[in-house]
Amino acid sequence: MAKLEEALQPQPVRPFCLLAEPLTDARSEAWGEHRQQIEEAKARGDFVAVVSSVRPGDRQHGEKGVTYYANDFEAILAKASMLPSKLGNKSLLEDVMKNLSGNVIRPVANPEAVEEDG
Repeated sequence: MAKLEEALQPQPVRPFCLLAEPLTDARSEAWGEHRQQIEEAKARGDFVAVVSSVRPGDRQHGEKGVTYYANDFEAILAKASMLPSKLGNKSLLEDVMKNLSGNVIRPVANPEAVEEDG
């Protein structure tokens, strides 16, 4: 019974640390501070996300334990995918996706443009 109760307990949310990588031509001090922030976040056990302008194919090597994103939007989506659902779904991101409403609007020919062509 104790194992079942333990399995049903909500899992702790892993802290998410989002950092912006310095520009490639930034001073060495900026890079040193960035590396220090990464190490501190890893030591805390955070999920370390770095927004970088360097394309994945152009990155010579990434920092171990760091996930790189092209922009803030992608990083925030990743964070939402790791947060618990409030509606019983797999994640907060799934809550958002399932609650999106919208209609598919198909293209419609402009009658005036059709008459001009004809």
